[in-house]
Amino acid sequence: MKDSRALKTFCGELSTDAPSPGGGTAAAASGAMAASLLVMVCGITAKNKKHAANKKKLEALRHVLERKRDDLIALAREDARAYDMVVRAIREARAERGRDSLPAVKKATMYAAKVPMRTATLCIDVLKGAVKVSELGTRSASSDVGVATLLAHTGYMGAAMNVRINLASLDTSAFARTVARRLELYDDLSDELKKDALRALRKRAK
Repeated sequence: MKDSRALKTFCGELSTDAPSPGGGTAAAASGAMAASLLVMVCGITAKNKKHAANKKKLEALRHVLERKRDDLIALAREDARAYDMVVRAIREARAERGRDSLPAVKKATMYAAKVPMRTATLCIDVLKGAVKVSELGTRSASSDVGVATLLAHTGYMGAAMNVRINLASLDTSAFARTVARRLELYDDLSDELKKDALRALRKRAK
């Protein structure tokens, strides 16, 4: 890294005894780093004359991944804000009525589930991109694609965990049931996409 100050600052924030930013932010950051690596590989490959036939595909894929990256960066910050909203709503509910069941608490908790769910969905998208880049990208950047694949999968798993934690207090709602079912599908899909990308990389390495 040419300048490690930004990373040091981010890790410093994660290291404090404050509950946010926390795992949800780290999950989104993991997905953003994955997308960034794939953007880099697309750019490097598109400039290579050996891959001229795939240049348009690579450039289009790069633009898509850039948007995913930017969305995940925004979600890294939003996840911390969503958690703080839940804490604030609970404190206000306790102060006003001595219980945590006010609509404001449920609303905040639902939002705190929606944010990492968006992160999870984007990480799935990045994994889909990883599969494509593993097939189109230059072999010299195979390790970059491999790291991106693992980061995107980790980002998904972390985000899904945060969704489920928030759903635990909303388990009787239609929203919770719908999201839980979607996560079950995503769990299998994320594993398959990771395997597909890594399998393609191993195949090209032979």
